[in-house]
Amino acid sequence: MSGISGNIGSLPGGPPSNRMKITNMAALSQNLDTDALVEASVKAASVPLAQLEQTQSQLQGKQAIWGGLEKKLETFKSSTGSLHLEGNFNAFKSVTPAHSGFTVSVSDKASIGHHDVVVESLARPAVAVSSGLADSDRASVLNTPPDGALSHGVITFLIGDRLVGGRYESVRIDKDTGFTLNDFAEAINGAHVGIHAMVMRTGSPDAPYSLSLSSTKNGLNFRVVDTVGIGLSFRTVQKAALARLKVDGVPVVSDSNDVKDAVPGTVLHLRRPTGTVPVPVSIVHDRKKITANVTGFVKSYNDLIDYIDKYSRFNKMTGTGGPLLGSYTATELRNRLGTSLTRANTDENGRYRTFADIGVSFEKTGRLSYNQQKFERALSSDYAGVVHLLAGSSGNPGLMSSLHAILVEMTNPANGPIFGEQSALNSQGRMNEKEIERKQEEIMDLKQRMEEKYAGLQSLLGSLNAKQNYVNQQIARGTL
Repeated sequence: MSGISGNIGSLPGGPPSNRMKITNMAALSQNLDTDALVEASVKAASVPLAQLEQTQSQLQGKQAIWGGLEKKLETFKSSTGSLHLEGNFNAFKSVTPAHSGFTVSVSDKASIGHHDVVVESLARPAVAVSSGLADSDRASVLNTPPDGALSHGVITFLIGDRLVGGRYESVRIDKDTGFTLNDFAEAINGAHVGIHAMVMRTGSPDAPYSLSLSSTKNGLNFRVVDTVGIGLSFRTVQKAALARLKVDGVPVVSDSNDVKDAVPGTVLHLRRPTGTVPVPVSIVHDRKKITANVTGFVKSYNDLIDYIDKYSRFNKMTGTGGPLLGSYTATELRNRLGTSLTRANTDENGRYRTFADIGVSFEKTGRLSYNQQKFERALSSDYAGVVHLLAGSSGNPGLMSSLHAILVEMTNPANGPIFGEQSALNSQGRMNEKEIERKQEEIMDLKQRMEEKYAGLQSLLGSLNAKQNYVNQQIARGTL
């Protein structure tokens, strides 16, 4: 730093001064970029923050990977859940001739067997129809006298048999004009008397619209017994009937065409009478459904193993390993599943002992292979033996039952190992997030302090420059 010497008396506003050496203070303020200085200091202090943020990003990545593993594991557990109980194999289907006049829905409560069915008649409601009107939206159904004395209309029904359980129901229409056929249908339906009304187009040249009335319950007859102030007449066009059929020679009556449990564990959906010749119905095991469940089981297991392998690889290019590499939990999971899939059933009474016996083999890669033909042959030759191998019996769990129990343990949302891994990562993430917030506050505080410090320095240098300029002026005048 350069300097000058000279005699000065006193500076403006200052006390008298002796001869002294004056330093060139102007040089201090030249090219002094305080913003750059602050930025450099903040950048240096932000290095640990960047490291914390990188760590947080890595933690979030690991959380996502463990979350993905949990989903794969849940899917695999679900696939075992469809095969680990004896009841899971109560999958049945019906076999009937084409165009048999009915279809059959089969539940898991059905039983293997053969039945003969004769459908004699279908269930149907009683139906009555009114005389017609020219328009359904404008022509009034009310028969209002010329003097307007009537202000309402009434229709009365006898629902059921007059002598046995019959009842009378009336519907009143409180409107003297403009009560259309559609309004009439809404009034009857809104009364909830057991009659359903709808407007239908019959196509009659002069009066194409009529009101169709039907009982809301099959097999229940009704008739219109009286009308007051209503300009319509009614006639019965269909009498009610119950469905009548025979199952293995036993008469069955139903008020619905969906006849439940006439064949145990099934619903017969009647479509038309079959005549007098019995229609054969066979209830058999639905092997296709069970085979599909095993296919899903093998696929979901292989998806799980592929996922673990993907995130357990070592990258030679970067020298880093996947997030699951060396994980005790991932290794333990894989080992326990592998052991369960290769063990033999201890119950020697069964025909089959291992998964491989029914076509599901454990490969050296840790994946499963599935021979569907072998599995289907096993079902065909010894259905009960396959069920016993997979589901087991009381006191002797099957292979699938044991595997399912392991998966329930591994995915326990309260204390399972997957939960433990996720909890640990969540805890680290929260701690790291707090450290990031603390570091951010520390850096902001540093930046503020440095900006205040440099602002003071600039002010001081400005004052010194002013004084030095004064000295230079005095020297130039020769007064120093």
